[in-house]
Amino acid sequence: MLNIRNLSKTYDNGVHALNGVSLDIEPGLFGLLGPNGAGKSSLMRTIATLQLPTHGQISFDNKDIIKNPNILRQSLGYLPQEFGVYPKVSCYQLLEHMALLKGLTDHKTRKAQIEQLLHQTNLYDVRKKDVSSFSGGMRQRFGIAQALLGSPKLVIVDEPTAGLDPYERNRFHNLLCEISENVVVILSTHIVEDVSQLCPNMAILAEGQVRLKGKPSELINDIDGTIWRKIITKDQTSSYKERFNVISEQLVTGKTQLVVQSEFQPEMGFDPVTPDLEDVYFATLHQLSNGDDNDK
Repeated sequence: MLNIRNLSKTYDNGVHALNGVSLDIEPGLFGLLGPNGAGKSSLMRTIATLQLPTHGQISFDNKDIIKNPNILRQSLGYLPQEFGVYPKVSCYQLLEHMALLKGLTDHKTRKAQIEQLLHQTNLYDVRKKDVSSFSGGMRQRFGIAQALLGSPKLVIVDEPTAGLDPYERNRFHNLLCEISENVVVILSTHIVEDVSQLCPNMAILAEGQVRLKGKPSELINDIDGTIWRKIITKDQTSSYKERFNVISEQLVTGKTQLVVQSEFQPEMGFDPVTPDLEDVYFATLHQLSNGDDNDK
């Protein structure tokens, strides 16, 4: 169990990246959803003990990891949003180097674990190739392989599917599901579909604060019956935004599709919509843009 209490982070340049974040995260996949600049990477880096918080506490298995960061580092797998690799070093060699850094000193144990991870991430056939020559999807799979070295109890993946094609994204989803059975896996992303498909528990982070948290199915149920949709012409958009609680808009065949949140049908022509997690996400961010800072 990962427990985060009143976590705040202010950088030297005055940027308040995190403000009073509190979460309890159990084993399994946990989705941290938020727009770019929400503070997700700052939170991930702080949990990973790469930076100290300004205020707050973090404990893992009832151990204070701010005071004793090495306790977590021994049980941590981390795939950052971007990572570099050594040129002219093969996939196998780089994994072996990282395994040694993680304390896997026994040759047989190290070799067995590396080969298992290469098969699990479907990289065994390219183990002798330089990682610097890998495609984006292959590099992400290498990233998760190195994160899983040492059998970590906490795995953090930051925007892991950004830029992947649908095939690689689906493969990565399956891999995350496999590894989350017995460990805490935090999936930090701005892609709503990733959280919707994978995570039994989630939180929405925006402007450094947790704005909503819970089970996706329950959060969707909370707004059921309040989401409406209508196709309008582009020149009507401003008028509708002034009159109704428009949470999202999208161009469809040259016209604008508005999604409105309302307890009652806003006007004739609006059709009820069965909500999904994207509607929850847009409704939460819309409340924030309207000045509603209340946490749920």
